[in-house]
Amino acid sequence: MLIQLTVITLCPTAVFAKQNDRPGYENSEFRISLFPRTVNQTIAFYTGRGFPSVALEELKPMCFITIGVSNKGKERVWFDLNDWHFKSTHGEGTRRLRPEWTQRWNEIGLEKRFQSTFRWTLMPEKMGLYAYEGEGGNITLLRTDKPITITGTIRVGNDKSRRFPFSINNVLCARDE
Repeated sequence: MLIQLTVITLCPTAVFAKQNDRPGYENSEFRISLFPRTVNQTIAFYTGRGFPSVALEELKPMCFITIGVSNKGKERVWFDLNDWHFKSTHGEGTRRLRPEWTQRWNEIGLEKRFQSTFRWTLMPEKMGLYAYEGEGGNITLLRTDKPITITGTIRVGNDKSRRFPFSINNVLCARDE
């Protein structure tokens, strides 16, 4: 993951194909950064880890967006992806969840070592971040050519009592040129 984030920093034009502005949201408490991935980037990443072609074919119709959430303050920051919504003009985006991936991997007979590798690249569903801590990973949606709006809520404080709704507009599934 560190290597992947280093590549993002060093090669922003490769990461944001067809994305005019770096999508994200930031306030005094936290930052959400989005890094849409092209099909070629996604396939290259998993090919480099030895994934068989049958598994790579499963990834091609998906929109991979690497998400980073960073706590900018001293209080705990909490996210729950169940509170996040991904909408386009086609309606609510269909996010493929861990259990669905596991089921599909088992159906095609993907070895457990590859399933484990894939699992650690996904964004945790729920997490609390300590002061100045960050977390990242991929979410997977069915690919669309329409802009996506991501809305959700981040909670702040040990008791999760402070709620911060956010909206990130015009997120595009990155396309290979």
